[in-house]
Amino acid sequence: MHVEDIYHLLATGACPETCWGAIRRYLDHLGFDRVIYIAQNGVADGPSVRTTMPDGFQSFYVDNGYAQDDPFLQYCLSSPVPVDTGKAHMDQYAYLTGRQKDLIAAAGDVGFNAGFSVATRYPTTRRPEGWNLGSSQSMHEVEAIKRAHLAQIKPVLFGLSGRLATDGPTVVLSPRETQCLDLLSAGLRIKAIAMELGIKPVTVDMHLSNARKKMNAPTTKYLLKTYWDAKARRHGRG
Repeated sequence: MHVEDIYHLLATGACPETCWGAIRRYLDHLGFDRVIYIAQNGVADGPSVRTTMPDGFQSFYVDNGYAQDDPFLQYCLSSPVPVDTGKAHMDQYAYLTGRQKDLIAAAGDVGFNAGFSVATRYPTTRRPEGWNLGSSQSMHEVEAIKRAHLAQIKPVLFGLSGRLATDGPTVVLSPRETQCLDLLSAGLRIKAIAMELGIKPVTVDMHLSNARKKMNAPTTKYLLKTYWDAKARRHGRG
């Protein structure tokens, strides 16, 4: 995937999923294998998130409520210049709280070693948006990539501004939670889902309980409706 291909997608009005797939491949080719995109949808909504971080980290982030004090949201989205991010730069973060440092360390444990931010819309717009371009490479390797490619990267990310955010906050479900919901939607009961996935019924219950918590669904019926409404929006059917 070349930068010219992404500009072509933008010019032809490609859908958000196509644009996301293209920018993921482009950034991964450069060495950014731990990418986080965040856009604040509105005052009452949580952020829209797209990421190449492992599913386990995404669930950890959501379950522990890190959107409330994520240092990226607090500091990087308001900066007109790139901010160094990642575990390798921890000595620069004396101003962060212990919880914020714990989040950065946890991201480092799953491969986000070094990176930098690119804010594409600032808080003055009331809908800030930006990128945390992370890599499992060393900070010296990331700095070399940044020097060589930042002038090319920034216009592409600015061109994507407003094109990737969903209509509401993105709920990050694990692959197993998604499988359980898809099978439940197909009419399978708990025991049948467990047999299909090769896990215990109590584990299926746990995954569905986690999904209800993440989607603020008081009942299974409401959970399925919320899940399929979200899928329809992502695929342009809502």
